[in-house]
Amino acid sequence: MIIGAVFLLLVAIAGPAAAQEPGRWEERIEHLRAVPYVGLAADEAGEEASGVVLCDPDRAQPGYHLYCTRHTGEAFLMDLSGRIVHRWEYLTTEESGSYHHAVMLDNGDLLAIKQHAKLLRIDWDSRPLWDRRCAVHHDLALAPDGTLYAIVRDHKIYRQMRVWFDAIVHLTGGGSELRRWSTFDHLDRLKAVLDTRSFLDTVLDSALAGRPRTGRETTDIKAAVAKGRYDFDYFHINTISLLPDTPLGRQDRRFREGNLLICLRNVNQIAILEKGSWDVLWAWGEGHLEWPHHPTMLKDGRILVFDNGVGRRYSRVVELDPPSGEIVWSYAASQPEDFFSPARGSAQRLANGNTLICESDRGRAFEITPAGEMVWLWLNPDRVEGRRRTVYRMMRLPREAVDPLLHRRWWYLEERN
Repeated sequence: MIIGAVFLLLVAIAGPAAAQEPGRWEERIEHLRAVPYVGLAADEAGEEASGVVLCDPDRAQPGYHLYCTRHTGEAFLMDLSGRIVHRWEYLTTEESGSYHHAVMLDNGDLLAIKQHAKLLRIDWDSRPLWDRRCAVHHDLALAPDGTLYAIVRDHKIYRQMRVWFDAIVHLTGGGSELRRWSTFDHLDRLKAVLDTRSFLDTVLDSALAGRPRTGRETTDIKAAVAKGRYDFDYFHINTISLLPDTPLGRQDRRFREGNLLICLRNVNQIAILEKGSWDVLWAWGEGHLEWPHHPTMLKDGRILVFDNGVGRRYSRVVELDPPSGEIVWSYAASQPEDFFSPARGSAQRLANGNTLICESDRGRAFEITPAGEMVWLWLNPDRVEGRRRTVYRMMRLPREAVDPLLHRRWWYLEERN
């Protein structure tokens, strides 16, 4: 029975083709496991340089950077030179832990995710406004009407295994739940419209079909996995955003303003859900993406995606034309292995046409031109035993969104003094 359980674990991520490649089973099973994210870069930091080590002010897009630490309840605003101009910090005396991701509102309030535990809102001065205890993770999307969308985890016993199924929750601006859409409740529909080559069911069925067993043996294998309390992560939604108004969206209802763009990491796809019905209108990625993160629709209707490349061992950023499925632009390092973030990452198209990339697992972020030339580079100065701490996502905010908030604060301090 132990051998059977190990066999199932090794094949659980594999698709039909991988059933003929047993050497890959052990590597691919980890892709479906719900393993906690580590907070340190995989490699030694190497050089002692840290902070902003490259900045071409003539070609870098002006603005401020919003990011969170991985070990404290803090979020930062950093200018182009690497100076911290503002920070939020809020943890009660009864709790500890880190902010996984945060979003700044127009008035300077911060919505922060305390990983798998709490969603909270604090004001510019870090005073708590409200919190909601829930299994929230990875991302938030703000709607024009002041409501927000969050991703939450929901544990199920599925095929005699412990499996996490994500749900999307629509909340009021005050944190009250309006509606919930569960991948578990809509699994049959998702199987009908998505490419299923990386689905847990496909992997499991291919494994069992490739090595004939009696019904009793099959049941015993599943039971052994369940008793081992292996947590599998079926879809692993890591991004949610609302589509902006674009020429494409005005012509094609699939890409209409207000529809939801999500990223399904463990099945290597991104998808668009219809506003209101939340039906899947469009999906892409299987066979092209490996463990993707942070798709965003650009003003021209194209989609930018961080393609982690966990199987090929190097990352890239791609720009996609959604109707045709054609990759129209991409970036990878000249030495591909020099740019690799296997477990997380983000890419943001800036107003000047450059792209800000967060190579999260190596604790660095950089800005490149359309030709791929680097014009800004930041190395996380926060280290532990020579290793940089990871940074889940870094976003550049425009000056006009931040300067009034900073001026308000400075005026307040000067008045008090």
